[in-house]
Amino acid sequence: MKSSIFCSAVFLFLSSCASINSVSLTPIPSERNKKVRTEKSKIIFLGFNFDNDFVDDAVEDLKKQCPNGQVTGLLTKDENINYFLYFVWKKQITASGFCVSVKDSLNNKTSDAKIATEALLNAKSEQ
Repeated sequence: MKSSIFCSAVFLFLSSCASINSVSLTPIPSERNKKVRTEKSKIIFLGFNFDNDFVDDAVEDLKKQCPNGQVTGLLTKDENINYFLYFVWKKQITASGFCVSVKDSLNNKTSDAKIATEALLNAKSEQ
């Protein structure tokens, strides 16, 4: 009897739940040579969260991994992980993308603009 109560208590305190609040994705570049990734988290007790400065650390980490370029194709995930009957929470941000040179990024934007312009011109000529 005591062992089943103990096992139940251990199960309740060691159980956890995870949920994703949001996921976002920016346009993926054609040149995907260098992948960058960062994961930052913060532990929150009893729901008292006074700042979200750990997100700024994620941005700085991505900048350090791509010092002479631009991060594009960025996939971000905002997750909550609840431990110990929701007394302890872990807020976690995961971001991954591709480091491209600024020149390649400008070329991609220019080619995207050309494609869009050609599509508009073709649509006008068909009317």
